[in-house]
Amino acid sequence: MNFLKVMYLILLLLFIFPSQSFGELITDKLIVDANAKYKMFAKNRFEAIRKELLNGLKDKTDIEKLEAVNDWYNFMQYKSDQQVYGMSDYWATLYEFVGKGMGDCEDYTIAKYYTLKELGIDPNRMKFTYVVYKSRSGQNISHMVLAYLKVPRPKSKEDILILGNINQRVLPASRRPDIVKVVKMINGDTGAQSKKWKQLDFDMKRKKL
Repeated sequence: MNFLKVMYLILLLLFIFPSQSFGELITDKLIVDANAKYKMFAKNRFEAIRKELLNGLKDKTDIEKLEAVNDWYNFMQYKSDQQVYGMSDYWATLYEFVGKGMGDCEDYTIAKYYTLKELGIDPNRMKFTYVVYKSRSGQNISHMVLAYLKVPRPKSKEDILILGNINQRVLPASRRPDIVKVVKMINGDTGAQSKKWKQLDFDMKRKKL
């Protein structure tokens, strides 16, 4: 195939799909599919993500992006994996979480991570963080939050911002006394992937609703 034919095919594809990039997080096709599967409210949520977050925040500072994305997803309803999927531990894609409009702490973390990554936040600065959270009743609860490293190698808790769904403000770890223990930090999709991560990555790429 010669150069002119290749250019013609590229231009034809751009004409057919003028508002859709094949790699973007929220595509026109995704919105249509969400409407078909979950109906109008899900469609509206995906459109809001594209308009308010992906387009509305693209020129904002990193901190402004963190705060807006954290606030937006924290309005979603909390439900356990058992309630939503009938199993004890399931990592939902951003698309399943937003489509259903509910999920658990891991689902909030996943959705925030992929949205911030799409907004240009360095994924190496974002860590999926397993913690032990102390509830107001004094109970220790296993929990996941998204941690953002203000510097590549944090030297104190001040250098780590916590994005969670219980305390809904973006705060330095030093101001989260309710987090009594950090069990483990893992790199999103930028490092070695467990079986669970590989499945999530696969499902995200195919935009599993």
